[in-house]
Amino acid sequence: MDNLPHNLWAEIKPVFFEAFPEEAVVAIWGDKWRKLENIHPEPMFKFRISDGDRAELLSNPPSLFLHSHPNGSAEPSDQDTLSQLATGWNWGIVAVKGNANGDVYSVAYPECWGDGITPPPLLGRTFLWGVRDCWTLCRDWYAEQGIRFDNVPRARDPSIYPVGHWGNDPFNYWPTRVGFKPVARHERKPGDFAVFQFRSSKYNHCAIYQGEGRFLHQIEDQTSSVWIVADEDRLIERMNILFYRPKKALRPNK
Repeated sequence: MDNLPHNLWAEIKPVFFEAFPEEAVVAIWGDKWRKLENIHPEPMFKFRISDGDRAELLSNPPSLFLHSHPNGSAEPSDQDTLSQLATGWNWGIVAVKGNANGDVYSVAYPECWGDGITPPPLLGRTFLWGVRDCWTLCRDWYAEQGIRFDNVPRARDPSIYPVGHWGNDPFNYWPTRVGFKPVARHERKPGDFAVFQFRSSKYNHCAIYQGEGRFLHQIEDQTSSVWIVADEDRLIERMNILFYRPKKALRPNK
């Protein structure tokens, strides 16, 4: 689906305004929608829907599932990314800003993600962890080449996860589990998936290798771009870059 139409958003927006400072939840089916009760014991910080609402959504999956982050950003939490994958629905987060008296300053248009959401252009997209980040960019690039691989949950702070957990070292953990095979550095070629230790001792960034010192990538607080380096071999050594290749062949260039 396309992202939420603005006329429909105008109908739904007051739900998030009125729920502040608690998290609100809305399920959407095409041009129909319904507010769902947040039954979590700490509704200012988390949400939970009833078993009855959950059963309804499982039998009639929504085209978009929204919840709000009061006085937070629209960046999904690690749990949000896990839950979105578990449901398979398109999700969106509404950032609501207000004060301790309950006055609301702003209700932002939702940031949406999921396989049914139309992706933005590969170049020039803004960054939002878990929604428009380096993994998303690489995944969208491969999709344009006719290769789809699974999205993965995010770990904003790998240090909180124990060694051996996927969240402790996600950029090492996931590539071979979603359809890539390792490639020796000297065998790299355009279209390979590159994983970096970007200003870190751990792997924390990925990009599409495009040959001749060029990498399609997205880093925090910058728009997506083709990064061009003068000394490719030096960069590979300095950032200890690992290369992977999809097990399925890329679509030939026309």
